[in-house]
Amino acid sequence: MSNEQWPTLTEATIRERARSKSYDRGQSYYERGAVSDVVRRGETVRAEVEGSQYQPYTVTLEFDDAGVAQTDCSCPYDHGGICKHRVAVLLTCLRDPKSVRDKPTISELVDEANRDTLQELVSELADQRPEMADWIEARLSTTEETATDTEISVNTESIRKQANHALPKPGKQGHDDAYAEAERMASELDGLIEQAQQALDAGDSDIALDILEAITEVLATNRWADLLPHDVSQLYETVGTLGETFTEAILMADLDESDCEEWANRLGEWDDNIRRFTGRPTLAVAADAARQGWDDEPLQQALAGNLGDGELDVDEPMYIDGLTTSRLSVLERQERTDEYLNLAKAAGKSQSYVKMLAQEGEIDQTVDTAIETLSRPQPLLEVARTLRENGHPGAAVQVAEHGLTVEGYHRDTLAEWLRDRAVSMNKDDLALRAAITAFEESPSVNTYQAVEELAEDWEGVRANLLASLRRQNPSSGHAAEVFLQEGLYDDAIDVADRSGRSSVIETVVTAVTAERPQWVISTCKSQADPIIEQGKHDNYRTAVRWLRRAGEAAQAADELSEWREYVETIRDDHYQKYKLRPMLEDLLEEF
Repeated sequence: MSNEQWPTLTEATIRERARSKSYDRGQSYYERGAVSDVVRRGETVRAEVEGSQYQPYTVTLEFDDAGVAQTDCSCPYDHGGICKHRVAVLLTCLRDPKSVRDKPTISELVDEANRDTLQELVSELADQRPEMADWIEARLSTTEETATDTEISVNTESIRKQANHALPKPGKQGHDDAYAEAERMASELDGLIEQAQQALDAGDSDIALDILEAITEVLATNRWADLLPHDVSQLYETVGTLGETFTEAILMADLDESDCEEWANRLGEWDDNIRRFTGRPTLAVAADAARQGWDDEPLQQALAGNLGDGELDVDEPMYIDGLTTSRLSVLERQERTDEYLNLAKAAGKSQSYVKMLAQEGEIDQTVDTAIETLSRPQPLLEVARTLRENGHPGAAVQVAEHGLTVEGYHRDTLAEWLRDRAVSMNKDDLALRAAITAFEESPSVNTYQAVEELAEDWEGVRANLLASLRRQNPSSGHAAEVFLQEGLYDDAIDVADRSGRSSVIETVVTAVTAERPQWVISTCKSQADPIIEQGKHDNYRTAVRWLRRAGEAAQAADELSEWREYVETIRDDHYQKYKLRPMLEDLLEEF
């Protein structure tokens, strides 16, 4: 692996993915040689990293043409950003590419192997991991060739069994288990829905409908909603994908009038049942697709290119793709490009229109139309990504650069993306401008350090960044961390005071105990007092933690006797709070 192959892998991109402590520790791991057995297969890198356990941790990195696409580690880290082990492997790829051994991908190995060898490998795998046997059987029986090469059948009973297996199991209602069950359910259903999507990719809507029908019947006729928490976004996304895939399958199928009516009724009934969990419609758009199809006269006019920009009346629901979006997806699958462009234009779907132009290689028109019609960062970023994926990095950067001039959500994401692309293309001035925008939109130690890496006149740029941070009236812990890194304790305290958020306050308290003990003492008291006064017994440990912080500051200020007197007064005044008193006694013993 080399920087030429993945030009966007920079110190800045690695820092941006990790918290500052994780980055520092990952760099330490790299420097002491904790990374070993680094192997690249295609766009995937795997490595072992010695950690705190006897067995080394396994790190997996996935790359694409835009840089790092995904990372994973077998360690239990889950505190925001990537862990130190992933940082160490990324630094190895960046700084020591010769240590990365290239090996063939699994698909390349399979292509070169003969049938007998593959049969032996599958059998051996099933013997070593018995739990794989059912999965292998299900995958082999899901689709099988019939009389001709173009006719495919599906084992719907196998699909139903797998869907039933995905449902939460009785007894899995504890807090942790319930969340794990929801995520497991989403993951297993995603695999089944993907089979339907593969059938649509092959142009076989009948197979897709069979698969989706089997999945949905299981979901609509089993009581699972009450067994799971209602705040697992992954499961909502899965159910949403089910509805969107169903809509596309209906639109692609050759259905007569009675079929359409039957599907509309069934989808409506299923939607009512599934809505017990989602609280909102997920199959209603598919039901509308069955009722409306493609026969609507205004729709036909739009497809023929007889309607102007935005002249088609479109009512898109929240949370899921609407009927127009699904129709566009079907047109794209079927390579009906002219009709796609006509519908996107008539429906006012500027982002879809421009992305299709990019895919069709109409680069100048793509750039001009994107700059003229798109006024938010996120759509401009999506178009820029599409241009880059289709081999037009210069045009991609041009569109993204325009994105720096517009306001809206995800401007920080666009700026970070442009920063890294500009670095890879040696556009230093643009990279610096994008880095500064990324910091101003989302101030953090990572975005701050990314600017530092790019700025030649760092002292001048630094002063401007800090001034901008003060003007922003920031309230996040990330902003406070920037001031703390620079030793600007009063600025960090100002952020903490104005934020009112305990997580931000605690970050600053931890860092300035020795430098600003008086502020720490008064702030920690103000955090602990309401908890104790209001008798919030479930939060007494939190109150004591704040008092402990105050005690540490009192030691630093040589005011421990005053602090002890304060805690003793709390203990005596709240003597009747039997849960609190022993905690305070233990705290006094500590000091």
